[in-house]
Amino acid sequence: MTYTLDSETIAALGLVKSEKSINASVAPDARIFQFSNIENVYIMENDLYGNPMPEGTIFLVFEGRAGLLGKQISVERLRNSSEEEIRKIVEDNHNG
Repeated sequence: MTYTLDSETIAALGLVKSEKSINASVAPDARIFQFSNIENVYIMENDLYGNPMPEGTIFLVFEGRAGLLGKQISVERLRNSSEEEIRKIVEDNHNG
């Protein structure tokens, strides 16, 4: 199984594998991660319907007004984003 996120990226971002149950379909081999210092924001290797993400992308998932929302972003963008930039992505898409 080839994962979207490698161990280097996981460590660089301080991600931890999520054990929290979120209301989304999860592909059988996909993993869900959380930021250690940003609550209720998840990084998924599949979309909200359980479809695997295209190579080099992840799904950034967060609570919106009507439930879970997500935004596909590249792993490179994720790696190069500060905590503040991740929070801004969530804020900008919160009402979606």
